[in-house]
Amino acid sequence: MPDFRSYHERAPQSLGEQITLSPEESNHLVAANRARVGDPVSLFDGLGCECEARLVEANKRKAVVEVLGISEVPHPDHCIALAQALPKGKLIESIIRKASEIGAQQIFPIVSQRCEAKIDERKQDTKNAKWSAAALEGAKQSGNPHLVEVKAVSDLHSFLEQSQSFELKLVASLEPQALSLKQQLATYSSNHSGKRPSSAICLVGPEGDFTPEEYRAAADFGFLSTRLGPHVMRSETAAVHALSLLHYEITGI
Repeated sequence: MPDFRSYHERAPQSLGEQITLSPEESNHLVAANRARVGDPVSLFDGLGCECEARLVEANKRKAVVEVLGISEVPHPDHCIALAQALPKGKLIESIIRKASEIGAQQIFPIVSQRCEAKIDERKQDTKNAKWSAAALEGAKQSGNPHLVEVKAVSDLHSFLEQSQSFELKLVASLEPQALSLKQQLATYSSNHSGKRPSSAICLVGPEGDFTPEEYRAAADFGFLSTRLGPHVMRSETAAVHALSLLHYEITGI
């Protein structure tokens, strides 16, 4: 029997509680996924609460599920984040979905000098809604119980000022002196009594890369020039590749 997955922002309080899903989630569950009364539904709130439930009213505008079991998934003891210079088109939505699937906790969309994408402040609310929807899609598809936090768009300097709390800060780089991610982690471990960082962020540039001045600014804030492989990657490929490598190297899984 299929196992459907739905989001509800409020965690259930008790077994047997009946919860009415939002119109969007109802339509996705009943109309798109064709769930029927009696089908099992995995319900989550994006903050670590996971519930076993069953569909009791298959209404595509206000589906109702009954809670059969409640569990809490602890938040990871590490934080992996991505700072992404905005790519053109809808690529940022794809990056957000994949970052959620990988298990990133935070995404910082940034505008750098060579970004082709332009942000219209009049449409920012629409952009935020689409990005939140992409984060939710990634969590639903992958079974991630924690929604990735997508920050407000900022310029590069404002982001750099926000990055101080991360233990390891990397910038994906094509510079000749850039070290591999493995080398950077080995250096970190050597300087910190063999331990791995509990928080790490990777800064990925736009299609035209960062300017030399932007690389220097990142270095001034402690970002380490890091080579992601022997080949030049598209911006969205670099983002997913960097997060995958960081997740493996920091968590071991």
